[in-house]
Amino acid sequence: MGAMLATGSHFRVLGRVEWTVDGRPRAIGRRRERLLLGLLLLEMGRPLPMDRLIDLLSDEDERPRSRADLYVDVCRLRASLRRGGCDGSVRLVRSGSTYTLTGDPQLVDLHRFTQLVNRAQRVTEPQEVSRLASAALAEWRGPVLEDVATERTRRGVGAAFDELLMSAQLLRVAAEFKLGNYWSLAAELARLTADHPEHEMLLAFRAATLYECGRRADALRVLSSARARMTRRLGLDLSRELQDLRAAILRDDPVDRDIFRGGALGAV
Repeated sequence: MGAMLATGSHFRVLGRVEWTVDGRPRAIGRRRERLLLGLLLLEMGRPLPMDRLIDLLSDEDERPRSRADLYVDVCRLRASLRRGGCDGSVRLVRSGSTYTLTGDPQLVDLHRFTQLVNRAQRVTEPQEVSRLASAALAEWRGPVLEDVATERTRRGVGAAFDELLMSAQLLRVAAEFKLGNYWSLAAELARLTADHPEHEMLLAFRAATLYECGRRADALRVLSSARARMTRRLGLDLSRELQDLRAAILRDDPVDRDIFRGGALGAV
């Protein structure tokens, strides 16, 4: 993948919005121009209606904005691309009441990430699933448009990508579990469950991984803490799958992999 990205224009929208030409960073201009570029990159090759762009570009305390404001932003962005030496691999095109950024989606980290996750979801060999999911996660440096978008805008454009991030994480975890790489997986799952303390599939994998590492008491502690937290916050008990896993660990039985059916493990 690195060789493919060595020359020409490339863009990042995961975390900070960035543009490089032949590996050298290029200035994009003010925050609004960078946000406009980021929004167009998210939909690379697909037309974005002007009204949609105006809405996404408007901060909560700036409304209402107009098409005239958008035209100014577009002109400034085009000037930034020209000054930066854009090589023609991307073009900002207006058609009627829409704008489209044309070019190869593989120039954008988000689209490489999405393609890798989709490929990981289609293959069945655990080692290949882990390789593809790991490559996808290497592209993820932070939430979409993290440095330029308001929280409202991020919610409007980034929710689906956050869900895809979780899919990639689960695919990798499931594949590594199936490959028996328990010791390396235990640390990763500790971090993931700290970030997502109520995600039952992650909790199941963490408890099962600790159990497979010979850390039976730690596995039970993870499930007990999850149960107490869910009872306190939601008034709910553990799911049937987590209860079955806890019972198996208490009996010192082998972990029943069918506990994970319908989850990420079933996909690999």
